[in-house]
Amino acid sequence: MRLLLPLLLVNLAACSLIPQPAPSISTRAPKAAMAPYTVNDYVNTLTVQLSHLKEPLSRNSRIGVSSFYFADGLDTKLMTEQASGLSQQIQESLLTQMTQLGYHTVEYRLDNNITLSSNADNVLSRDLNKLRERQKIDLIVTGTVTRQQHAYIVNARLVNINSKQVLSAGSTEIPINVMWGNEKIQQRDGLLYRSEY
Repeated sequence: MRLLLPLLLVNLAACSLIPQPAPSISTRAPKAAMAPYTVNDYVNTLTVQLSHLKEPLSRNSRIGVSSFYFADGLDTKLMTEQASGLSQQIQESLLTQMTQLGYHTVEYRLDNNITLSSNADNVLSRDLNKLRERQKIDLIVTGTVTRQQHAYIVNARLVNINSKQVLSAGSTEIPINVMWGNEKIQQRDGLLYRSEY
């Protein structure tokens, strides 16, 4: 027993000399859950709601579709950051879907000429000097977006340009994460998210 006690003390002293590993910092980030549908799918809800008109449209009514802005910044606050591209996608999807439903839609961004470059051509423009002076549009689809914690609330209206009368309206929720990319790690609202590896 006398021999055992010194051996035990030597072992304990040796254990305390071995450096302990530093505590590891967790690198686990919440998994980024993608929205179950595309923007086009969510906009389909708006298109269906907008097609429920108070009264039938004139057969020749020309419809344009405008950009969608945040409700609290109608003149200046086009959607940016996490919503980058969302306004344009809502606009493009509505224009496409309303055309497919048989409405007389108008592409008012159509340039008077086709612009050719070495690797592309373009006929759409936002330069007022290149567009027709007077656009022949009777009705416009316009709307706003309000950001909530989990989703963007999109409100759309089909409005008679001359009388300002709202002919139909629609509303839908588009999840915040609908425009997320395929990056392996992303920062959203101050949190890190990782996607599948």
